[in-house]
Amino acid sequence: MLTRVDTMTVGAGSFHSPHPDPAYMGLTIGQGDEDSPVLWGHWNGEVLTVQRLIEDILLGVSPSGELFLTTDPGGWSLHLHRAADGTELRRLDAEAAMPPPAGDDRPKWEYDGAFSWDDAAVVGTEEPRHWLVDLATMAARGPITYPFAVSGPARSAGPGTWYTVSPDSTAVHLWKLASEGPSGS
Repeated sequence: MLTRVDTMTVGAGSFHSPHPDPAYMGLTIGQGDEDSPVLWGHWNGEVLTVQRLIEDILLGVSPSGELFLTTDPGGWSLHLHRAADGTELRRLDAEAAMPPPAGDDRPKWEYDGAFSWDDAAVVGTEEPRHWLVDLATMAARGPITYPFAVSGPARSAGPGTWYTVSPDSTAVHLWKLASEGPSGS
């Protein structure tokens, strides 16, 4: 064993978000309460350092590895962070970005996102299912329209692409923006 760190958590449903440089790691700890942290770690070859972000859920890491995106447990805002030190750079409140879904009083971000570009991400919402968010300006460009209904989270599938899984988990659909070429599965 090279090293270890005490997470100071008791979690279930935790998940790892990969970084293009394996010396970095993001881990969302699913403790089931408002204090659930994100652990952002870096191994420099000798020392493992871990920054603890309280009340955040990690959505993804940019293709360059320079940025990562989180939301709070309520899904009220997106937070863009610098990967080198975890500093929050910008924020986008859901209420400022989109109208509330039918029957709800407030829009919110879901706990999923595909950080497929360094300046944009596909982020989950209730309805419509996914929105394209411009991270340079922290503005929602608009909802993403698919040729058929999609379910579940958007997850990164490499630079400029993301995937969704069919409701019965028998198919994976790969997507990219229409302006970048053909979209669809």
